Amino acid sequence: MGSACTKAGDQQPQPQQGQGQEERKSKGADAEWEAEAEDTIGENVPASPVKGKNFRDRRLTMSQVRDPKDKDRQKRLSVYGDGVDNAVGPTIEEVSIPSLAAKSIPGMEPVPGGSMAKINQDRAIAVYPFLEDPKCALVGVFDGHGRQGDQVSAFVKANLAGLLERHVLIASKPAIALKETYVECDEELASSDVEASVSGSTAVTVLVKDQTYWVANAGDSRAVIGRWKPGKKAMTAHDVSFDQKPDTPSEMKRIIAAGGHVTPSGLNGAPARVWHNFRGLAMARSIGDHNAAGVGVIAEPEVHQYTFDKDDAVLVVGSDGVWELLDSQQVIDIAMQHYGEPTADIVDHIIEAAAYQWKMEEGDYRDDISCVVMKLPWAPVG
Repeated sequence: MGSACTKAGDQQPQPQQGQGQEERKSKGADAEWEAEAEDTIGENVPASPVKGKNFRDRRLTMSQVRDPKDKDRQKRLSVYGDGVDNAVGPTIEEVSIPSLAAKSIPGMEPVPGGSMAKINQDRAIAVYPFLEDPKCALVGVFDGHGRQGDQVSAFVKANLAGLLERHVLIASKPAIALKETYVECDEELASSDVEASVSGSTAVTVLVKDQTYWVANAGDSRAVIGRWKPGKKAMTAHDVSFDQKPDTPSEMKRIIAAGGHVTPSGLNGAPARVWHNFRGLAMARSIGDHNAAGVGVIAEPEVHQYTFDKDDAVLVVGSDGVWELLDSQQVIDIAMQHYGEPTADIVDHIIEAAAYQWKMEEGDYRDDISCVVMKLPWAPVG
């Protein structure tokens, strides 16, 4: 997927690559609507959710304020698998290049007597070669949320790469191609059999062409570069995608102009949310979530163009199952410690570290975890 500049086609200076985003991410669980608060402010305007009893109460990507007329309070937190469904087990992407690997594992939910896997709402892609070009690759992570979140992320995975490949501007103006492809994928989702009115997916993708790469992001998944320090004994993390939170000034301006309402993040760890019909979404952009389109939630990604630095060593793309409890520098440190190992092993080490932190923090609960790693230099020579 090609993407450049903050406005597709505009000639703007490259954004400065920031250090790892160390604040905790806005979404902790891919979930169905859950009642978090019963009060409202004014007329039909949700209040900030009350402090939850645990992580899941506070950090759901989607929250619901209960309609006082709604007597049904039996809202299940997540979708469980039976151990047979293909969406339950780990998914490893088959890639024909040793410098690239991708894997996704399902989350866990507590049940009487222990825990069990739930249906994985994450999807990861690693396409090589892309556009039939041996110097071109496409990677990405799609993190679904809501009742049909697994179906939405599966739809995005199945369709986004093909739409991008067929875009008439993919070769000449990849930024525009990428932005328009996200929107087109969202439109095709709306006309599909997948119910995406209150379900959606993040989408962070990286199109790599030789030494140039474009990062497109809608939501709160993340892409990070690990760069060698002088002496090559340590790496520094540089975020190359940036979360779109509802209370980010530019995002909030668009939401307010569309008639939306934003509640800020809370000291208890509750994320900022944009509200629509008593439902609160903890991101300002996503593919799907079509009921929130009327309050300024959009599918168009932010896109940035970069050139690999001579000291860049690794690209890591992950869902917030990775970033919720590990910051960017911690993840790059793991990649650095295992840099001499096969790329697939680096992916495993990152996922295992994230899963361990979930166990320490949340016990029997774990979010889905997806990770793509590209070791640099990445492409075959010639």
